[in-house]
Amino acid sequence: MAQKPKTVRAIHSNRGVEARYRKALEGLIKEMSNSAEYWLAAQYRQAPPEIAEDALPAAEMAARVREVSKRWIARFSDMADDIAKRFTSGAIKATDNSFQNALKDAGWAVDFKMTRAMQDVAKASVVENVALIKSIPQQYFTQVEGIVMRGYSSGRDLATITEELQYRYGVTHRRAAFIARDQCNKLNADTVDVRRAEIGIEEAEWMHSRGGKEPRKSHVAADRKRYKIAKGCLIDGEYIKPGQKSGCRCASRSILPF
Repeated sequence: MAQKPKTVRAIHSNRGVEARYRKALEGLIKEMSNSAEYWLAAQYRQAPPEIAEDALPAAEMAARVREVSKRWIARFSDMADDIAKRFTSGAIKATDNSFQNALKDAGWAVDFKMTRAMQDVAKASVVENVALIKSIPQQYFTQVEGIVMRGYSSGRDLATITEELQYRYGVTHRRAAFIARDQCNKLNADTVDVRRAEIGIEEAEWMHSRGGKEPRKSHVAADRKRYKIAKGCLIDGEYIKPGQKSGCRCASRSILPF
C-alpha cells in the first residue's frame, strides 16, 4: 500500500497586510471623492445648470473637470510607489514567516533570505501595484466627467448629481478592496512557489478557499488535486496556480519530497 505523502499546511495571505493596503487606498479615495463633491458644489454656485450654456460652456466645464482630475492623478502617482513597496515588503515578510513556521511544524528548519528570485517577485509586484493604484483616479474621473456633463446638459440639481458621485465613490471603494485582496493572494502564492523551488519542494495539492459568494466550480472540483508546482494545476484546460486568476482565493498545500 502506497504511503500517504507528508504535506505542509496551506499558507494563506495575511489579512493584516491586506487590511493596511486597503486602508491606504481607501483613505486616498475618500479624499478624492470629497474633493470632487466640494468642487462640483462650487461650480453649481458659480454657474447652475439652467444658465450653464451661457455662463459655462460644455467645453469649459469638461476642461475644469480635467484640471481637478490631473491633480488627483498626480497625487495618486506620487503615493503609488511608496504604498506598493510597503505592501510588497509586508506581504513577503508575512508569507515567509508563515511558511517557515509551517515547515518547522513539519520537521523542516529553514531561514528564508531575500534571494535574486524573490527580488524579481518583489519588483514585479511593485510594478503591477503601482499601475493599479494609478488607474484608480483615471477610472474615477472618467466617470465623474460623464456624470457632471450629463447633469449640466439635462439641468439636474446638485443633490441628484451628488448622489451619482457618491455611488461612483462606492464602486471605487469596492474596487480598492478587491485590489488589496487579489494582489495579496497573488503575491502570497508567488512567494510560496519561489520558496518551494529554493528548498526542493516540487509538488503541491490544490486547496479551495471555500470562500466567495460565487466560487468557480472547477476550482472547487480541483480541491486536493496534486500537481507539479513548476507547471501548475490543470483546470479548465489550462495549467494555472492558486491566486493566478482574478479573484481566486485558493491556496495550496506543499508535498514534502520525502
